Amino acid sequence: MLLDLPTAARYNAWANQRLYAVVGQLTAEQLAEDRQGFFKSVLGTLNHILLADLLYRERLEKKPTAFTRLDEVLHADFEPLRDAQFDQDAWYVGFCEAMDPTDLDGTLSFDTVGTNEYFSLPLRNCLANLFQHQIHHRGQTHHMLSHAGLAPPPLDVVQFAAQG
Repeated sequence: MLLDLPTAARYNAWANQRLYAVVGQLTAEQLAEDRQGFFKSVLGTLNHILLADLLYRERLEKKPTAFTRLDEVLHADFEPLRDAQFDQDAWYVGFCEAMDPTDLDGTLSFDTVGTNEYFSLPLRNCLANLFQHQIHHRGQTHHMLSHAGLAPPPLDVVQFAAQG
């Protein structure tokens, strides 16, 4: 991971806030419109990001997963989806800030949803994957926003870092 873990979590929250500020300009119909993304719509993609955050949180808390598919729609309406994402972002910031850096050398073991593959990897790799996963799907959402006629927000780490 290029950033230390707490900074990566703070960047992640910052990027989501910027993205959701623009997404909030879409109507419910525009949010749900099939835009040929992997999770079809802006709404589907944002739900997937939240689902992955919740899934990793379950893994970190050693809880069984509540999910059976990666395309589950957790929130059909924008405001509850935004609020749930921001709550998860705050949880990850707190989790990463409280973590002892030596814990990153520990192992996180889990079965994947859908394919039931088993992984047992260093925690640092799993958390890097979590944040990279969000970057990947925020990029897809960014692209869908431009096709919806909105100016996608800049989400570069350098802009986040320049804010101090």
